[in-house]
Amino acid sequence: MSETLKISHYLAISGIILIAGFAVGFGLSITEPAFGETLLTLFQEMIAGQIMGDDPPMLALQLFLNNLEACVVIFIGGAFFGFLSVFILMMNGVIIGAVLEIVRKEAGYIALIAAIVPHGIFELPAVIASGALGLMLGRAVKNELAGGSEASFEAWSLGGYFLKYIIPFVAIAAIIEAFITPAVLQMVT
Repeated sequence: MSETLKISHYLAISGIILIAGFAVGFGLSITEPAFGETLLTLFQEMIAGQIMGDDPPMLALQLFLNNLEACVVIFIGGAFFGFLSVFILMMNGVIIGAVLEIVRKEAGYIALIAAIVPHGIFELPAVIASGALGLMLGRAVKNELAGGSEASFEAWSLGGYFLKYIIPFVAIAAIIEAFITPAVLQMVT
């Protein structure tokens, strides 16, 4: 199997995991609104409350660092046979789905789309690609334990992909989220 096909395969798996988590979170928030409201409160206290009061340049930096940290943990989580990557992807999906359902219910679909799409077209692919790299790292660890090549060689290669693709996407998403998303939201609300 070519490298491109392997990466595509893992991107698809990672995307399915994130979407499944999203569906679970969205569904739980519909059937049990307290679940979504609790996650929204936690999100506001733990993340949004710490960074959303800053001016756009500082906000962009903080968003970049927060999202980069999440992507690094998803990628490195692959060292645990991919299980940690899967878990973090799924939990991110659940949180995003639950929070988005609460936002949709309170502000409507247009505000929801305005709040997500501008930066989400870069941030979500970065998260999915981080998951794919984590799953590939998990495969490399499993192969090494089965007598194959050293996982460290594969980790270096995957790290190169991370540097080349994930970091720029996270940076672009943070800039858009800090500078453009608020303006788009003002136009629709």
